[in-house]
Amino acid sequence: MQKTLIVFMLTLLTSASVAQTYTDSEVKEDLQYLIGSIEEFVPALYRYNPDFKEKADAIVRAVENDMSVLAYFSSVSKIVSLANEGHFNLGDWADVAHKGFVDNTYKYMPLSVKVIGDRMFVWINSANSEELQRGDEILSINGRASADIIASMLPYIPSDGHIETYQLKSLTMGFPWMYYLYVEQPETFAIEYKRQGQHSTVTVEALTREGWMTNYQRRKPAATEEEPDVRQVYEWEIKESLAVLKLKDFSRSLVEKYDLEASKLYKEIFGQLQTAQVSNLIIDLRDNTGGRNEFADDLIPFIMKEAGKGLFKTTESWKGKKKDYSLPKIDKLAFKGNIYALVNGRTYSAGAEVARYLKEYGKAVIIGEETGTRYEGFAAGSTQSIVLPNSDIRIGIPRYHLGFPPSSSQKTSNRGLLPDHEVSYTIEDLMNEKDLEMEVALGLIK
Repeated sequence: MQKTLIVFMLTLLTSASVAQTYTDSEVKEDLQYLIGSIEEFVPALYRYNPDFKEKADAIVRAVENDMSVLAYFSSVSKIVSLANEGHFNLGDWADVAHKGFVDNTYKYMPLSVKVIGDRMFVWINSANSEELQRGDEILSINGRASADIIASMLPYIPSDGHIETYQLKSLTMGFPWMYYLYVEQPETFAIEYKRQGQHSTVTVEALTREGWMTNYQRRKPAATEEEPDVRQVYEWEIKESLAVLKLKDFSRSLVEKYDLEASKLYKEIFGQLQTAQVSNLIIDLRDNTGGRNEFADDLIPFIMKEAGKGLFKTTESWKGKKKDYSLPKIDKLAFKGNIYALVNGRTYSAGAEVARYLKEYGKAVIIGEETGTRYEGFAAGSTQSIVLPNSDIRIGIPRYHLGFPPSSSQKTSNRGLLPDHEVSYTIEDLMNEKDLEMEVALGLIK
């Protein structure tokens, strides 16, 4: 009897937490505080977004009633997304909106998906039912078309400019929990799907994170785990006159773990390229979401095709302090051959900076998708952490702007680096583990 009472009380406490609401005045106070903080700390906010305040204020004016935690968090997310800067931190797993995932009080969709344009495909099925298979196209969920679901979720995902490739990659990575936060929280999902031209429907139960992981661990194939090494950051190889350099991750933790110094690393690599008389270099930046900025800047002397004067970058702090960076001299080891850069929507931040420098100074051929970071500049660097007064949700706001000089190579506004050769994957390509960008690069070289 006592055990039953304890379980009953815990259920009541959990339900109370999930059902928590904020008054309309509390919501408005938090949203106005968020808007003011974004205006204070994002240096080039109105340079790229002259209508930010107007659109953000419209969200505040639309608040007329008390709001649940999730409806409140959706409004917060929309305002952050209106800033058109991707380097925001939208809460954490311990806050009132997210903690239900970690403590197993939220039940959500036990499927990971691949989002391709306005279509959605099953990738990993961790549901109790094993009916859905990898590659099945999800046509609708609970009667709502997949294209409509995807379009409705994008406005909640912060990104630089109007770069949909980055948003779609983010949606692929976080679809189940984003669906819970921004769409609905049902106990079951009626999923209409298509397999080999045949339409079917299956009902899938929502599961907690623990239920998810139990099914996933039971079904996943046995894998041999490799000991992590410096290949987490970069790897490269030379085959006759062709070299492939994969720059994977510039994160501070990995750079410090392996005691890497950017200029020293590039000197070693490009020295060996020169000795081997390499004439074609493929630099793979796909899924490189950046990190330590020197791994972008210090590459310039080694890829410049001709001497140049002027600035390659200017930084500006939230306090208005500016710093100019002049173009360096060409290094004696600078690569003289052809450069091909492979990019996608998660080529981001310092990873996207490298891609920009390769285009501007290395005359590289760009292959893949639009990169995830605005070509003319973006907010990053250090983060200002604010806490919303009534929910205690923590928001990280990027407070340095990195601006680049006007480009004759690409004249766009609020877009990433656009590829010379665009690559689009089908679900069959992904399932067959094709590398379409590499295929294009090797074809051009031949």
